Amino acid sequence: MKIAILTSGILPVPAVQGGAAENLIDYYLAYNDRHHLHDMTVYSVYHPAVEKHPALRSQANHYIYIKRYDWVSRLKAKVYGLIHKNEYYHYQLEYFFEQAYAELCKQSFDLIILENRPGYALKLRQRLTTPIVSHIHTDLINPQTAQVEAIIKSTNGFIGVSEYIRAQILSVGIPTKAFVVYNGLDEQKFRPQAYSAVTREALGFSETDFLVIYTGRIVPKKGVKELVQAIRLLTDQPDIKLLVVGGDNYADSVSSNPYLDQLHALGRQMPGRVCFTGFRPYGQLPAYLRLADVAVVPSRINEALGMTCLEAVAMGLPVIATNDGGIPETLAGQKHILIDKDGDLPRQIADAIRRVKCNYADFTGNRLKTPFTKEVYAKSFLETISQYG
Repeated sequence: MKIAILTSGILPVPAVQGGAAENLIDYYLAYNDRHHLHDMTVYSVYHPAVEKHPALRSQANHYIYIKRYDWVSRLKAKVYGLIHKNEYYHYQLEYFFEQAYAELCKQSFDLIILENRPGYALKLRQRLTTPIVSHIHTDLINPQTAQVEAIIKSTNGFIGVSEYIRAQILSVGIPTKAFVVYNGLDEQKFRPQAYSAVTREALGFSETDFLVIYTGRIVPKKGVKELVQAIRLLTDQPDIKLLVVGGDNYADSVSSNPYLDQLHALGRQMPGRVCFTGFRPYGQLPAYLRLADVAVVPSRINEALGMTCLEAVAMGLPVIATNDGGIPETLAGQKHILIDKDGDLPRQIADAIRRVKCNYADFTGNRLKTPFTKEVYAKSFLETISQYG
């Protein structure tokens, strides 16, 4: 098939700036490049780092870039927003769509894949009869979604990253095709035997510390504040330390905002017990995970799947996480503790950390399961979209 892929319009593909969805797109594009299954064209925001990326030499995959972040593009997007009000997404995303659509119309495609932008189907269905499949990475299609019935009727089918997401889509009550393809992780990069670029000593920890790690975005909905508060509750065990790896907004993360400032202030109340690294490129995460004894995923929302859980178990870590969304699916058969996100989260986290520490031998031995490897993911995704050809 000849397939068009509309990305989110925020981060570039290849994933030179990170991004979970962008990495997953890279995985199925790489698989397609090796096996030459489809002729695929990706519409992505531009970043200078993509120019020399080896993926652009592919014969099966093609990349068309839309400039969005230079001052000319920002100005044009602003003008677009002033003229076109009350569209589905923020004017910058709608402007990206229109630029991508102008390029897309220069070719004829058998299928269009929307990567986590299901609202784009509203415009596409008005203009084209091409089948549309929406790849849903977050909880975007549910009974509370704006114009959800129109979106579903404009879309030929959905691929969700978990059974939780599939159930949310079907709960709207509009007949549609909804498949599950679990996200995949690069198990060659996330393995405990490698990576020694970062040391505990460099971060202010000792080898005898019991090190708790959080990796991901530092925003209120992720529960990082509650995790820091949990460490404060463990005053009787000063060897329990916390490593927080991440920023508020991927590569565009800032060093200070009200929420970050609050977290840093809490950390300063426990000298030597909490370290904030700030944003780190995705490729560096295994080096930090390798240092830890347990990973905590204290999300206050229903995560679609929980890639941070997969990354932790692949590195052999036990996981403490909230019991909602797709997280239980990622941790099935793994050594873990699930807690109630609507309860006293700091207290539950603290109690779980104690339990893992006191019974650590019972929580060792995690490893990534086959359905969550990048090869299985990519193969399954491409097999699933073939049903629409």
